[in-house]
Amino acid sequence: MIATLGARAGACAALLLLAGALSVYPLAANPATGPWLFGALAAYAVLLWYRPTAWLLVVPALLPVLDFAPWTGWFYLVELDLVLLTTCAVGYWRLAAVPVPVRLPPLTALALLLTVLCLTVAAWRGITPFAPLDANAFSNYISPWNALRILKGFIWPIALLPLLRRSAGAQLENLPRLLVPGMLLGLVGAGLAVAWERTQFPGLLNFSSDYRPTAPFSAMHTGGAALDAYLAMALPFVAMWLTSGVGGVRLALGMGCLLLGTFAGLTLFSRDIYLAYVSSAAVLALILAYRELRGARLRARTLFCGLGLLVLLGVCLTQVFAASGYRGLLAALGTLSLAVLAGGAAPRVRAPLLGVAVGLALVLAAVALSVLAPDAASNQWKGAYVSYALAFVTGAAGAALLLRQRHAGVGVVLLLAALPALMLATLLVAWHHAGPTALASAAVALAAAALLAAHRWLPRPMWHLDQRALMLAFCALIVLATVIPVTGSYYTEVRFATVARDLRVRLQHWSEALEMMDRDTDTQLSGMGLGKYPATYLWRNTHGEMPGTFSYVREGTNTYLRLGAAQYSAGYGDALRFLQQVDVRPGARYTVAADLRRSGDEVMPRIALCERWLLYPRSCQHVRLQLKKGERGWQHYEGTVAAPFEPHWLAGYAPVRLQIASESAGGALEVDNVSVRDVASGRELLANGSFSAANDYWFFSSDRNHMPWHVKNFMLNAVFEMGWLGAAALGFLILSVAARLLREALAGSDMSAVFLASLTGAMMVGLFDSITDVPRLTLLLLLLALAGALVPAPQQAGRRPRSTSRQAADALMS
Repeated sequence: MIATLGARAGACAALLLLAGALSVYPLAANPATGPWLFGALAAYAVLLWYRPTAWLLVVPALLPVLDFAPWTGWFYLVELDLVLLTTCAVGYWRLAAVPVPVRLPPLTALALLLTVLCLTVAAWRGITPFAPLDANAFSNYISPWNALRILKGFIWPIALLPLLRRSAGAQLENLPRLLVPGMLLGLVGAGLAVAWERTQFPGLLNFSSDYRPTAPFSAMHTGGAALDAYLAMALPFVAMWLTSGVGGVRLALGMGCLLLGTFAGLTLFSRDIYLAYVSSAAVLALILAYRELRGARLRARTLFCGLGLLVLLGVCLTQVFAASGYRGLLAALGTLSLAVLAGGAAPRVRAPLLGVAVGLALVLAAVALSVLAPDAASNQWKGAYVSYALAFVTGAAGAALLLRQRHAGVGVVLLLAALPALMLATLLVAWHHAGPTALASAAVALAAAALLAAHRWLPRPMWHLDQRALMLAFCALIVLATVIPVTGSYYTEVRFATVARDLRVRLQHWSEALEMMDRDTDTQLSGMGLGKYPATYLWRNTHGEMPGTFSYVREGTNTYLRLGAAQYSAGYGDALRFLQQVDVRPGARYTVAADLRRSGDEVMPRIALCERWLLYPRSCQHVRLQLKKGERGWQHYEGTVAAPFEPHWLAGYAPVRLQIASESAGGALEVDNVSVRDVASGRELLANGSFSAANDYWFFSSDRNHMPWHVKNFMLNAVFEMGWLGAAALGFLILSVAARLLREALAGSDMSAVFLASLTGAMMVGLFDSITDVPRLTLLLLLLALAGALVPAPQQAGRRPRSTSRQAADALMS
């Protein structure tokens, strides 16, 4: 009874907090967005009322993509907080009477308690002395109230823990049923965002540019590896999806998620995500190999042969890509895919003459089509590609018949008949694209394909055409298809060529972070305080640098923006830019105006309309400011710029943002009454141009130098903020969860293996990033850790049968 009343009280508290948040959140008061926001939250509340466990699906799905900070300017209170408050308000009320079927192991519960105690002390040290609750309180990372933003990431998983224990199911069955699809939906959302951003800016397959996407993670406006950490935690859940069910549709969806997640991670060009992906895959592979070898379901000979074949294919396909580019690589991969299917097919060929006839016809068609376009430089009629498509469609039709089992014999005939023509067409594609020099590497890959297809005639085949064999084979091909082009690019080579230099810089940065801490015993044990690093770096960094700063200043009844120029040892460095997205029409002309006040002639304001997502501006149209020496006081400037931005044929128009910066060696730039108007209609495009509402609709970025904002190491960040005791408690929590997951994974639990791989990936990113300075990452990391640590509660002997009301409460779990 007491627990039920406590849960109901928690629900009421969450509802009150939600009402308070909506009363100040800018999109809620906006007539254009307010109804949509309230409608979405109401629909989610109705869903939870009837299906209280649905939050296990919805929250992981929305976590990476529900981020409107670049538009609202708010990053202390964000949209995910509104969703989580709704989750707690409805979930606590509906699940209050539901018994708790699972629990945390005592060791994990103790580690969590110690972590909470250390967090409480660190939060107090971070927030004190209290700063005024003015326009600067919740608008930048320098404010002491930044401690609340960091603390929020730890509070949410603890607040969700009671719901998690009641929603997971008596045997944790709701984790694979709801949490895994939710993680995959989030992965797809983040992956599509990366693909769109790359398509819009450098080009989807342009791997020579140094552009590094941020997708929906606005926290990367000051750098960091938020997207890296998320992908490292999310991608291993593809393995759980693939192993927890059967069916061609499920396999195809899993392969699509794997392709999208692998491509998104590799095209970040971050070395930590490469390390994370390799480490996660190694954890899953080693656990799988241990279980298979222990259960005598896999022979060591088969394992080593498979690994050798994978390495051989990787080497062959790398040479193919180097010689004939994407076209040759894709052609070889298609041939290898059908060869894998043919090599594992069990039915014997019952109509050899039909197969010979079909194969001969396809070969003749390939030769005839190639003759129509003997010139490799011809772009009018590409017979090589048509012949490849013809052979591949025939083989794919045979594979479809084979997998359906109804006409397996005919499927094998078509599949084997298509392979010779497909191999010939692959050679023709390589020749058409790169000339005779590409034939040698393509021939080696085709020899491997022939060996794969001939595998079906071995007396003791190493694999058969079943769900697991298909999954492993196509996972390997998808990984090779993404890894080879990215790692063979120019920019990847540049990134790995600077590993030694960048590691020296990172080691120096870590050492400096520890040197900036106070030396007294309290600080060493309890830390500088949550969220204190940016402010500490601003005033204590050991090489005299000054990051770009901003603040809102009030004079009488007027509020304006003050920008402090960045001063770095290598020059003025990376400017801090103030941003707001504007809805421009391509080709139209706009009047950009602002009131500026400079502290000296060295202060050089820069105002421009640029295409940009979050970082890295493009196609900037600068406003020409007629600055004069000796000007003091407020001066009004305006200029007219055009917007000659062109749409991408697939991704549409890129977002356009107004950016304001002070690119100077010192001094302050004060900005007020900013305006962007359409010359033709007089329509105002900016919101809050007077800064009377502080940071509403304004966001900022620091594109290149990210050291002033992040410690760049998970454990060192914990030491800086929480002290050595807090870091030990947090490490104890993670290690206690990892130890249990490893034990359960080796015993046969697929879910534990995936959780362990996910945490391993996160920790690999954490070697070079702070992670916990992004609240949604802290939430996801601890939520996955706590979910992975849950165990069924022990049944009490002599327990009385459940009442009808208890059974009704249990029905809420379904």
